[in-house]
Formats: sequence, structure tokens, C-alpha cells
Amino acid sequence: MKKEILLFLTVLLPFLALVYFDLLVSIVVLIILVGVFYFTKNIEKERIPVAVVVFFILTMMFTLNFVPAVSIASGHGTVLSDNWWEALNWMKENTAECAVVATYWDPGHFITGIARRSVVFDGASQSHLYERPTDEDREGLVVDTFDNNINHIVLYENGNKTTARIQDISTTLLTSNETLAIEILKEYRNPDCDEMYYIASADLIPKSTWWTYFSTWNPVDKRGTPYVYSTVPLGSSRPDVQQNAIIYTYPVAQDSSFVVYVTEQEMFVFLQQQGAPAPLMVEKFLFFDQEGNGRLVVQQNSTIPGLVFIQPGNSALLFIPPELENAMFTRMFLFNGNGLENFEYVGEWGGEVKLFKVKFEEELFSSL
Repeated sequence: MKKEILLFLTVLLPFLALVYFDLLVSIVVLIILVGVFYFTKNIEKERIPVAVVVFFILTMMFTLNFVPAVSIASGHGTVLSDNWWEALNWMKENTAECAVVATYWDPGHFITGIARRSVVFDGASQSHLYERPTDEDREGLVVDTFDNNINHIVLYENGNKTTARIQDISTTLLTSNETLAIEILKEYRNPDCDEMYYIASADLIPKSTWWTYFSTWNPVDKRGTPYVYSTVPLGSSRPDVQQNAIIYTYPVAQDSSFVVYVTEQEMFVFLQQQGAPAPLMVEKFLFFDQEGNGRLVVQQNSTIPGLVFIQPGNSALLFIPPELENAMFTRMFLFNGNGLENFEYVGEWGGEVKLFKVKFEEELFSSL
């Protein structure tokens, strides 16, 4: 029994040296142990090759699997940012335990695990349907069409109404119809609890390809239409001495750039393309003045529909196509819910996470 334990240690100790130090140290430990146990006759000669082979098998498994995993994990940092951590803990301490938090599915597990609040869906339920009783006098599969090419698919059967959770929330993000968003959200409240919150977060900007795709998906073509916010970082800035102006350039591709031309009295935003006879004016742009106030400018004789959102400090701009210009997500995340009646701005964390309280009709009437 003693010899079997020593044989086990001959493999285990070098492997631990590999885990906590490196391969060279582990090999040295292996040689020392084999030498000591062999010359003290605590291990039979024929068992030494077995121990060495087992050690190298473990080494190969460790090198091929564990080491790359550690390297990838250490290179990407933590999954949850400080802004999300603070926002989720704020929700845990300042919202009703029965409250439901609505947003896209990605942070769902974090919301339930850290904030301890229910969600509409998460990574495990993103493809789930939602069936509930209905008083509507309809039957069969119905596709309701709304603004921004939204197709909202509903199955009415045996007094029940069934929708896809991912399309419901995607619709509330894309639509500019606040009433439609409220009608969808009110069916996800917990029984006997009207408190609901909505998160608009920065990660939904690059994910717009997906939530716009699902909200416009239809059962005929079996596809949707993705719309994208285009984030373009500042490439260069230079003075125009003759006009006493500053020219900010935001490269979109090798042969085209957005240009923000700023004088003391005016500002213009256009798309400049190599070989084009004239720059293409963008329909609208929004910038922030020195006091931090947002100012919307509509350009005459424009040829590119949409809105350019210039970030404070001119470090980047966001091109927003017409379909996303008045979307609920745009109005919540970029404009803090300005002009919305049913989405009350609660606060933000680092500009990354913005929280809104959803106010339903009964709450609005009770406050009058």
C-alpha cells in the first residue's frame, strides 16, 4: 500500500508543480522523486515508466486545454462592468421584490442573480413562447404590422394568446409607438404587482442587428430586416485657417468619411466620398454645446436620410438610419426618455446602463 501511495505522489507532485509553476520545475520535481524513490527501493523499476507516461499525459491535457482557457479568460477581463454591478445592486435595494425588469435577453441571468428581480427572458429562455389568456375575439395566426416594418406575430387559439418573448421585447425596442410598447409590456407584469422597469444599455447599440431582425421577422419570407447604428470614431481634426473653422473627419471606409465642419457661427455634417462631385448632406444631426445642452439641426437640401448623433467632445459619431431615429431604444438611451410619458427616467450608471420605470395607464390616471 505504501508503494502505491508513493507512486501516486510521483505523478501528483510534479503535476502540481506544473500547475503552480512551469513545465521545467515539474520535470525537475519528477526526476528528483523518481531518483529518490528508486534508490531507496520504494518503487519497483518496472513501475517508473508508468508514472512517467501518466505524468506526460496529464501534462499534454493541461497544456492543450487548461492553459489556453486561462489565457483567454485573463485577456478578456471581467464579464460584468462596474456600471452594471452598481446598477444591479441599486435595483436590488431600491425596487420592489415583485418587480419585473424588461430588456433584451443578454443580461437576464445577471438581473435575476444579482438584482434578484424577475425578467421577461434570459439566455435560457430567449427562444421561448409566452402563452396567456385573452379576451380578444380573434382566432388563428395573426401578423400585425406596425411602424419601422415591424411584424408582430400572435397565435390566438382556444381563448389563449401566444407570442415569442424575443419578438415582444425586440418590438418594444424598435417601435416609435409608445402605446404599442406599453400594451406588450403590461402582459409581462407579475400578478398583483404593477412595478416594472426597463433597461436601455450601451451594448444594445451593436446588437441592433439582432433585435431589429427579430422584430421585423415574418412567417412568409421567414426573415427579418436588420437596422444598424453605425458608430464611427474620430479619425482626425484639422483647422481651416482661411475660413476660421475646424474640420473633423470620421472615416467610414477607405474612400468615404463623415465630415463635421465647424465655424464660429455654423456647423455642417456631410458624407464625403472619393470621386463624388459634391459632398452628401445628412438630413439631421445633433450636437452638444459647451453647456452640455443637445441641439438638433435640420439641414436643407439633404440627400442622406437619418440622424448623426455627435458624441460630446466630438470623439465619435453615431449614424442612425430613419427606422431607428425615433425607436424607443433611441429615445431612452440617447435622449434619456425625453418626451416619453410612460417611461420615467430613474438614473444611469456610467452612461452604460440607463434605467426607466414603466408607468401604466392606471398609474398615470392616479397621479392626475
